[in-house]
Formats: sequence, C-alpha cells, structure tokens
Amino acid sequence: MTTIRDVAREAGVSVATVSRIINNKGEASPETIARVEQVIKRLNYKPNLLAKSLSKRTSDLIGLLVPTLNNPFFPELVKEIETAANAEGYNIFLCNSDDQRSKVKYYLDSMVDHYVSGAIINSLHVNADDLAMLEARGIRTITIDRANFEHAYSAVTVDHQLGAWKAANHLICDSGCSNIVFLSGPKDEKSSSDRFAGFRKAVEHAPHPVNTSIVYGDFSMESGYHEIKRYIESGKTFDSIVSSNDAMAIGAIHACNEFHIRMPEQVKIVGYDNISSGSFITPTLTTVDQKKSEIGKIAVQELIRLIQDKNGQSKQYNLEPDLIIRNSSATK
Repeated sequence: MTTIRDVAREAGVSVATVSRIINNKGEASPETIARVEQVIKRLNYKPNLLAKSLSKRTSDLIGLLVPTLNNPFFPELVKEIETAANAEGYNIFLCNSDDQRSKVKYYLDSMVDHYVSGAIINSLHVNADDLAMLEARGIRTITIDRANFEHAYSAVTVDHQLGAWKAANHLICDSGCSNIVFLSGPKDEKSSSDRFAGFRKAVEHAPHPVNTSIVYGDFSMESGYHEIKRYIESGKTFDSIVSSNDAMAIGAIHACNEFHIRMPEQVKIVGYDNISSGSFITPTLTTVDQKKSEIGKIAVQELIRLIQDKNGQSKQYNLEPDLIIRNSSATK
C-alpha cells in the first residue's frame, strides 16, 4: 500500500511538504504542488483518514448506535441517516449494540477513540451519564426515540401513543372490530408502553364495546408468529390484531395463513413502522408510518448544527406518525 513517504520520495520533497499540500496548508511553489499531485495520482495514494482524525482530534464521522439490525426497521433507518449525512459531507460510523449493555459501552468508547464529531443514539441501554460523557469530550449528541429517560440533550421522538391510537381507532371505527389482540413489544420498553397506552385510549373511547387481549413479543417476526400461533391454538377468537411493529405483524400474518384464517375477511391486521417489505406481502400490510426519512434528516441536520456551534442549545423534536391503510385491514 502506498504511503505518504513513498509520495515524498518520488516527488523529491519532504513528508511535511506532501502533508501541507494534501491539507492545503503552508507555502509551496506551483511547480512543487503540480509535481506532488502528479505523483499522488500516479501512485494512487489515499490519505490515511484515521491519522488525520488523530492529528486534528476531529473527523467527518458521525457515530450511529442502533439496537439491532435484525429488525428490518433499523437497516432502513440507517440508510436514511447515512443518505442525509453523506449529503452534508459526513460519513457514518455504524455501531450495532444487539441491545447489550456491554456492546453499548464498547461502542461509546470507540466513538471517543475515533474522534467522531457527533453521535446519533438509538438504544435502551444508554443512560444520562453516557450522554454526559460524550458531550464532555466534545461529541455532541442526539437521541432517537428509544431513550427510556428524560435528558437535556437534543432528541427526535415519535408520538407512539398517537400512532397506536390511529391504528386501533381505524379498526374500531372504520371496520367495526370488537375483539382485538394487541401484539406488544417487551413490557419494559417505553415505546411498547406508549403504543399500548394509545391502543387503550382508543378502546376506552370506542363507540361500541370492545374486548381486548394482550400478548408480548420481542419485535421479531418469529415472536409475532409464535405468539399469535399460540393464541389461535388456545381456541380464543379475535377479529383483529394491532401489532407494535411490522416485523411481528408479518409473523402474525404467517400464523393466520397457516391456520387458513382469511385476511382481511376474518381477521384484520395493522402493523407499525412502515417497513418496505410490508408493501410486498400478501395481504399488503396496513401500518403506522414513523417517517424514517424525516427522522434521518432531522437527526443529521440537528447534529451538524450542534457540531458547528459548540455552544448551540439542544432541541427536542416530536413527530406525528401517519396511518397507511392497505389490504390487511381493508373494508368492503
């Protein structure tokens, strides 16, 4: 691999001169600059970006901590954030914690070691001390949605109570459903409890009596499949499902198909997230759109504002989700 020393030797100049020319610093004659640039091109030399970061104590990297890449929502969110960051001249340092505190700690330390300019955090296992540590080291932060605590730093949240209310209200008022299963995420997760609160509010204000049941998954397709399969095998009847995310809703659809339950004729299903695959399954999935693209743009733009203005005040953004009606809950 070509090094800066190779370039300097071929061009007949010092390493310091090559470094100054690469970084547009210091004086050099036009002839020297042209000769060095020709050698760089001929040798296909690529500057060591990590070394530049170490010398400058900063970089064009934005740390992005996500809880998992198994849930389709998060790879799609990562893509939106990466697109927004690249458009502003930043690259993403992706950190997948697998929802493990040990990995969260490792990646937070790695962000410091790699001199990221800012950090976008989406994790249940990050606490206020973690954010304070990053900020104290000059790494501005913004959390997305999953933080289970209040903090003074920038944040982008989604009104999950409203989203779940829209999902349940659609089934109750538009379709007349009266026996609904709420397929929840983990009990101890704030987004799960927020979505259940919105669901419960819709039920409490329903124009007709509504029977409800709740089963708990872990946001994976497998858990949605197994929980609804067990529910069907128990002999309990239901006419609809509100799922806390699309992955579990897709699993629920597979379970219903396995038992030859027709959708939407016998059971109507609404998911949550608006992942791309929801438009390509049968039936296509009614869902609540969290607005991934908007989340990505806001998170990146807010973080860049904070990076550029070290004394900039934090801001909180709360987005209103939309209901997208497709065939899984269609009415005649």
